[in-house]
Amino acid sequence: MKFCCVSEVMTPDRPVFMHGFGARTSKSEGVLDQLYVKAAMLEANKTLLLLTIDALGADRSFVLGVKEALKEKFGLEHDEVLINFSHTHHSVFLTGLDTEHRRGAYSIAQEGWTDNDEELDYTEDEALFRFMRDTILRMTEYCRNHLVPGELSIGRGFSDFAVSRRKPDGKGGVSWSPYVDGPIDKELLVMKLTDAAGAVKGILYNYGCHTTSMGSDNMLLSNDFAGRTSRVLEETYPGAAVLFLQGCAGELKPRKGADGARFKSMTIAEMEEAGTDLAQDVIRIMEQGPFETVHCSFRTALADPLLYTEQTPAAFYEPIASNPDYNSFYRNAAIRTIQAIKDGTIKDRIPHYISVWKLDDRHRIVSMEGEVSTEYSLLIKKLFAGDTTLALGYTNGVYCYIPTRKMIGEGGYESDCNFFFDMRGPFVPEIEDIIVGQLVKLDMELAARG
Repeated sequence: MKFCCVSEVMTPDRPVFMHGFGARTSKSEGVLDQLYVKAAMLEANKTLLLLTIDALGADRSFVLGVKEALKEKFGLEHDEVLINFSHTHHSVFLTGLDTEHRRGAYSIAQEGWTDNDEELDYTEDEALFRFMRDTILRMTEYCRNHLVPGELSIGRGFSDFAVSRRKPDGKGGVSWSPYVDGPIDKELLVMKLTDAAGAVKGILYNYGCHTTSMGSDNMLLSNDFAGRTSRVLEETYPGAAVLFLQGCAGELKPRKGADGARFKSMTIAEMEEAGTDLAQDVIRIMEQGPFETVHCSFRTALADPLLYTEQTPAAFYEPIASNPDYNSFYRNAAIRTIQAIKDGTIKDRIPHYISVWKLDDRHRIVSMEGEVSTEYSLLIKKLFAGDTTLALGYTNGVYCYIPTRKMIGEGGYESDCNFFFDMRGPFVPEIEDIIVGQLVKLDMELAARG
């Protein structure tokens, strides 16, 4: 196989309204650490491109705009490209030029939250899209021209870095509190790229955890702990490109932020300490292994099923819209939802990308759009027991949370916040059946291609 890795700075050159925390009411005030877009191209029987972007996420306007540009210039099909977002809450949410696929309700240029999307000017967002698209095209061209022979191997270990934020309340529901006994996929996987001389040239580490060490009081652009982890690894392995692959982290936060029954907003020093801890876990795998060689023979597939919501009535959201105890983000989301139900534009179903990359007969990458629960990661790895599987969330777009059947039954933030995204209500429990069915179908299709 051949490979190439490259990175480019994507940090905005002016103050922007960061996305991720509804409590923020003003634009960023500087830069703590640079934000990056990174690429790893893998070539064997076919070419795969894995992009990582230090942003909260992106809608399909952005994702489709980038993928169509890659297809037009390089012939890369949509299933051959993965775009994974770190989900840092100290960056932006990305959109593109296609208004039909724009999620809306946010612009990097806004001064605060609004209940009317027509008040937003997306001129700066569209300029950022053009910059990102052209940067990614330039990086892809570089990779095509600088592929080197080498080897891909995967190491496996575990980390206690993350903790669940869904603590059972004893009444069938959950509270937003640290829950150390919660179900978590603790597996930490490392994809190592070495050249023909055996030198490490690429480290792609996969772990699921919200990049929210710091809270809404941080007004500096940053990739949070993942930025620190990657920097430590770059210093430890000079000449190696380091990419963070965000896992299924829907309900997970850094364990160091747990403070009794609540989560605290870490200081910069505490965030960097947490990032260093995760880096040490990666280094342990790098130094001690064991690593399995991937006998690269790539097969890829992409599905896009619909996920359905409950038919929640507008009256349900009226107490939220009128309650001053909620911040403006919550109230405005409720107002938009009520209006959308009344005028018939509300969404009661959304498409959901599910991707499977089989790297060889025993190694695969399963990725899903959205803020996917860690319970899906556990389910996926049980489904493909005996193989090595990297489970990625926040890939090919980030629209909303993707809870399991159990989580939907329990309620709580991850299940009940769909109205933030102009969706009618919580998902129906059957979305888990749809997702699992699609995963099995894709894997069977790839097996049949043999």
